[in-house]
Amino acid sequence: MDPHFKIQGIYPKTIDQLLALAKRRLYNDNEIELLQKSSILALEHSKNKFRYRDPKRSFMEHLIGTSAILMYSNLNIETVVAGLLHSVKPIKSIYDLHNTVGEIVSNYFDTSIKPVKSIPYTQVDPIKWSVMCIQIANNFDMHYAGELSFTKSIV
Repeated sequence: MDPHFKIQGIYPKTIDQLLALAKRRLYNDNEIELLQKSSILALEHSKNKFRYRDPKRSFMEHLIGTSAILMYSNLNIETVVAGLLHSVKPIKSIYDLHNTVGEIVSNYFDTSIKPVKSIPYTQVDPIKWSVMCIQIANNFDMHYAGELSFTKSIV
């Protein structure tokens, strides 16, 4: 991860900033297009969801933050996009967007997948490896933002 991640204030808060980060991190045009398309699903899903911690931030900002952490960790675009969509249901719409991303998000909801210690990533199923990376990025984003509880919806 970039050591200046927090210090330089380069933590994206909007989709445009996330897409600009993807360009700076050298994702190709097709990968950035997939990220752009997935942002529409993420925006639809995150409407009326907010976090109740100081400072208040939208749920979308959390999804963007999780995805950005995965980008800074040099993960593949499927994992980055799944990070942006990690709490989106129904999952069928994600499979329609990209099959591998759908598999990752489906497995993210499988609570039996736990982070693995001291096993080389080459010995872990790629989907489960992506899920574990998203779990860690999710927790890191919440910690970075000072959030200790999960999202509540406003209806």
